[in-house]
Amino acid sequence: ADTIYRIPALLNEQKLDDIVVEKLCLEASPADLSDWAKVVEDQLNPQHYIRLKMVGKYMDLLDAYLSLTEALVHAGIHTKTQVDIDFIDSSELEEKGVELLSGADAILVPGGFGARGFEGKVIAAGYARENRIPYLGICYGLHAAVVDIARNLAAMEGADTTENNPNTSYPVIG
Repeated sequence: ADTIYRIPALLNEQKLDDIVVEKLCLEASPADLSDWAKVVEDQLNPQHYIRLKMVGKYMDLLDAYLSLTEALVHAGIHTKTQVDIDFIDSSELEEKGVELLSGADAILVPGGFGARGFEGKVIAAGYARENRIPYLGICYGLHAAVVDIARNLAAMEGADTTENNPNTSYPVIG
């Protein structure tokens, strides 16, 4: 199948739903997959395109972000938008710089606690703010945005989360 979303229709064509209904001694009307066919149609024929940069710390194990990735795919189907996701390791962003974020139509920074890679998340939040790119910070991603704003707009040099720096002079996240 060209998309996993075509599988229910293929199984229906092979009468799997009829077999299950019969084996379970159920009474059911024939399946109406017209709404589902529209989902497949919209996924395979998008009218819009977006490049999203996801900045996280578990990029060696993308299953850690599978629920987010699938949510983005589903939102894309609903809005007839192809969502292409570039996965960027937040530690790599610290080392290589904001060039990794170029071409972003939106930036998403998911959760993932601990100091490793946090500054890369702050860099991503700042880049989005400075370039007026839509930004979604989920959990620790929102912490990164708060730290960026405190440091760069509220003149709180060294602002941080107490998780990473319990002795910060500006504990904007505790």
